[in-house]
Amino acid sequence: MYRLDFHEKVYDDLFCIPQEIVKEVVEYFEKIKSNPYACSLPLYGNLSACRKIYIAKAQYRIIIKIENNIAKIVQIVIVGKRQDKIVYKEADQRINNQR
Repeated sequence: MYRLDFHEKVYDDLFCIPQEIVKEVVEYFEKIKSNPYACSLPLYGNLSACRKIYIAKAQYRIIIKIENNIAKIVQIVIVGKRQDKIVYKEADQRINNQR
């Protein structure tokens, strides 16, 4: 079982998306805890350390970063709309500002 760690801005993300999508996100959080690799796909470039999950008929994304596979920690980096790849740009900023 993996432990979830949330980027501080994820809570704001959840307030900005429709309630029915938040329900789907919470369901995915449970799947991520069981096996983040089974429900996500790898990302590339600046986000190569991250993985993505399609939600809401692929209109939204959950971006995760598996911090430490030994301790089994998954960081939820962002939950947001894919439109114009904004979610990826913001995920890159959040990850780079943590360093």
